[in-house]
Amino acid sequence: MRVYLGASGSAIAAAPALAPAAVSIPGAEGGVGLGYGIAIAVGVLVLVSTVMLVSYLCVLTKAGGAALLAAAPAAPPSTTTAVPGLDGAAIDALYPKYQHAGGDFGPCAICLGEFARGDVLRRGPGCGHGFHACCAEQWLRVSPTCPVCRDSPVPSPAATPLAEAVPLAAHAR
Repeated sequence: MRVYLGASGSAIAAAPALAPAAVSIPGAEGGVGLGYGIAIAVGVLVLVSTVMLVSYLCVLTKAGGAALLAAAPAAPPSTTTAVPGLDGAAIDALYPKYQHAGGDFGPCAICLGEFARGDVLRRGPGCGHGFHACCAEQWLRVSPTCPVCRDSPVPSPAATPLAEAVPLAAHAR
């Protein structure tokens, strides 16, 4: 206890200083940190388990889809007809050969090689595009169209809406 002197000289006794009280917090010795650690570990386990379950279901679904495709009957043949390429006689009749006399004609659109004087070329019947004869023959055996503009001297077996509206033969060249 402390004694203080007042203004009149009399001694005043002060109350004893209180010591801080010890407050007990449950789990303050590391219990709170342990709770957070357990919650994070459980959260990670739930996340990993969910990802694994979704992955398994995706694999199972794909395997089931593949089994269904394998067991499905073959599709009936298509009713559309593919336009085959041209034979040698049609190529000679529709795409005539000529000797390149020189000039700036541009590269061959099929092989991208430059034309040299004296090269044997073929010219498209409607469009006039030129190609090396050997390149054009290989192309025309697969497709009867010009490799540049897709113009075809062969009529299409199936009319398309655009071909009916604007025929290729109507375009001036």
